Amino acid sequence: MIQRIQSVFLALIIIIIATLCGIDVLHLVYVEPDKKTTEYFLNLFYFNVKVNGVLTESNLQLPLIILASVIMGLSVYTLVSFKNRIRQMQFTLINLILIILLIITFSVKAILFVPNFSSDKMMLNSVWGIALFIFCLYLIIRVYYLIRKDEDLVRSADRIR
Repeated sequence: MIQRIQSVFLALIIIIIATLCGIDVLHLVYVEPDKKTTEYFLNLFYFNVKVNGVLTESNLQLPLIILASVIMGLSVYTLVSFKNRIRQMQFTLINLILIILLIITFSVKAILFVPNFSSDKMMLNSVWGIALFIFCLYLIIRVYYLIRKDEDLVRSADRIR
């Protein structure tokens, strides 16, 4: 049903993915000996490089944008297809695979774009961005189990009749 907790979790997934599109998920700062500071910003839309506070490079991340859009679309579709729990479970599993693919693609992009990628150069907002990714993964797994629990409950009630 639409008023169940998994609907709230699906709405949270949509909000989290939209937030990850806007905030800098990864923010790395490298300070070099010749007083040159290089900052790398990566969110689901752009990869930006700033040298001494001046934007020197900006790349649009089309694969990440497409994956984020599909995840949000599938979440909306799963949310509105509450009458067919079997279909909901199928699309939730597809959404889980896409979220894992988004995390892997994001990680690969970060490693490829940032030279000498090192986790000790991450700023605090990077921890929040990574935590949002992990929380989104937790939510989609929880949605699947809640839908399956509802389906098992309905099947057991049908057996009693």
